[in-house]
Amino acid sequence: MAVDVDCPCLPDLIKAKQAGQPKFAAMRAAYESPGKILEEYYALNFRAAILLVAVKEQTGADGDAERNVLRMRLYYDARESTPEVDDVFRAARRVERKYSVLLEGKPQEILVRGIHATAAVLLGVLDAMVDSPDRTERVQAAAASAQKELRQIEQNARDVALDRALARYLGGLAAGFVLAVAAVIALTFVPMKAEIGPTLITCLASGAIGAILSVMIRTADRQKLSMGLAQGGRVAFLSGFFRLIIGAVFGAAMFVLVSAGFLPIAVPGSADKVTFFFAGLAFLAGFSERWAQDTIVRTLPGAADQHAVVPAPGKDG
Repeated sequence: MAVDVDCPCLPDLIKAKQAGQPKFAAMRAAYESPGKILEEYYALNFRAAILLVAVKEQTGADGDAERNVLRMRLYYDARESTPEVDDVFRAARRVERKYSVLLEGKPQEILVRGIHATAAVLLGVLDAMVDSPDRTERVQAAAASAQKELRQIEQNARDVALDRALARYLGGLAAGFVLAVAAVIALTFVPMKAEIGPTLITCLASGAIGAILSVMIRTADRQKLSMGLAQGGRVAFLSGFFRLIIGAVFGAAMFVLVSAGFLPIAVPGSADKVTFFFAGLAFLAGFSERWAQDTIVRTLPGAADQHAVVPAPGKDG
């Protein structure tokens, strides 16, 4: 079969390398046209190779931007492999493709270099153990070790991706805080009744502060923080932005609903305690929007009927 020197694929490189063909250098240079080869390993005893290649990828909605990424290129003759090795190589490709989308820059480079090193070591063991009487045991042990390393690499990549999403989320929270402060300042210039205006503004601020404290607590306790890694940077930013806005709105909503009598919550009779009462109520609403939602929903018409226990049918005496 003729080998295309102008546009070779990885099996062509392997064939030329193992055959010692003089045109291997030209083929390798042609293979590097879309990306430079940084590291390479060619098996000696069967057709296999693994490369680490630096390529440029188009990014952006219109593909008008570029980014430098590392890619692992792997080819091997499956007839010389084992199910355990196949599982490792499939997992390596999956982790590389998944987190190369979520990561960029140095984190993406560290990820792919780690995956490439793990897969290259396993491929080297598979190559060295061809026709060896201890092949089965050695390859199984190497595959198990590689699988363990891949799980650790994936966990590290997930932590980094989570940190990036969290940074965008907190950036949105900061933007929401700026908007909330601007809204509170603007409301001070709106003519309102003396007994309503200051308390409403206090409830807006208290709800926003409750939302911020809730996020701070969940951020400190990483076990309770849940964020979708595949949702994208803009969605993470908007999630943080709206989290604070929702807290402020719920704080104001609790003040309006309690003052109007829609929520059966007793208001202190002392005028000195009313502002503190509503500030605390708004803080709780912003801190736990789920509690605020449940409190409001339970007071809706028909809510009591939905939660009522229907007696079991019996027999007339």
